[in-house]
Formats: sequence, C-alpha cells, structure tokens
Amino acid sequence: MPKRILCSYGVDVDAVAGWLGSYGGQDSPSDISRGLFAGTHGVRRMLKLFDKYNIKATWFIPGHSLETFPEECAMVRDAGHEIGLHGYSHENPSDMSLEQQRDVLDKTHKMLTEFCGKPPRGSVAPWWETSKEGVDLMLSYGIEYDHSMSHDDCHMYWLRTNDTWTKIDYTQKAETWMKPLIKGQDTGLVEIPANWYLDEYDESRSFDSKLVVHDTDWMIASRR
Repeated sequence: MPKRILCSYGVDVDAVAGWLGSYGGQDSPSDISRGLFAGTHGVRRMLKLFDKYNIKATWFIPGHSLETFPEECAMVRDAGHEIGLHGYSHENPSDMSLEQQRDVLDKTHKMLTEFCGKPPRGSVAPWWETSKEGVDLMLSYGIEYDHSMSHDDCHMYWLRTNDTWTKIDYTQKAETWMKPLIKGQDTGLVEIPANWYLDEYDESRSFDSKLVVHDTDWMIASRR
C-alpha cells in the first residue's frame, strides 16, 4: 500500500495587527495601508486559491483582524475553513506579563467561540514567539494543538512544559553556565511544528527578494 503523506495549510491573517504588534509600522500610514490590503484583497485571493484546488486550511486570525475585517473573516468561516487563535494585535507573548497574556487569550478565545459557534482548537503564537507560561495557558483554555515551536520540522509531537536552561553571564565564572538543558514534562498538547524554511514569509519579506513586494504583500502580511 502506498505511503500516505499528509500536508496541512495555515494562513495567519495578520493584516493591520501585524504592523501594530510586530513589524514596526504602527506609526506609518503606508504600512497600515499594506495591512488593509492584506485583510481585504489578500484574504479574498487566498480563499479563491484554496477553493480552486478544493483545499481546506486553518486560518489563524488575530482578534484585531476579526473585528476590523468581519466580512472577509465570515467568508473564511462560511467556506468551511478552521479558525484558530493568533493573539489580538499580534503581540509578542515573551514581552507580555502573565496577566496581559491571560487577558488577550481570554478575549480572543471568547471572540472566536462566539464567531464560529464553537471554541477554537488550535493556536499560533504571533511571530512564533512563545512565553514560559504559554503552554499552561493554552491547556487551561482547552486548546488541543499549537503551531509555534520547532523541536521537529514536519512530525507532530507532544509539547513539553517547564524546560529549563542556564543563560550565559560573562560577568561570572564559566563554570556557572556550563550546564545542560533540563527537559520538562510532556503534556497532552499536540505540537504541529513551525519551521521558517517551510514558510513563504522568510523569502518574501525581503525587499531584495525575487518576488515583487507589493504584488505579494497580500500573501506576506496575511501569513504571519
């Protein structure tokens, strides 16, 4: 029997949120304009592409995008695609306090539950940057899978929590940091690994890219 290879497609509808929380364009009307393009034309073009090839994907939609582009997000939902969590304004979880992380997760979880008629099952951390509290927070909200870590490149695995490692402090003796990483405990949270080499964004984000930045911005800003 031939071996089956399963592939999945994910779209991050960063749109304006990406420029607010991660790309440094929060003070630029031009960058915000690019986000508006992504949330309208970009989403619609991706929907047409998936429909052409009869593909169902998972769309990770920040709360900001959900509220800013309700018509386009409804088109995603009504086309039968899954919708997952992706922060509110594409905030970096590692820069946030535990309270801030919990507030964002609580709001966006409620938003998606109401919008989709069922709670979200999956999550992607903005910028694929997770925090030390991230796994426990997702588990507390019943999240079943994550797509933010890179322990593997294409095989799913159980996500661990409480890994610990020693940072280098050059003001101290070398013996203080020459210690191995200590692995934590496996959880029931499935990790669908993230890999920059399998993501179109790493290539297309460069202005020196062979791709034309404006013509592909609908894809760039809507994926990360």
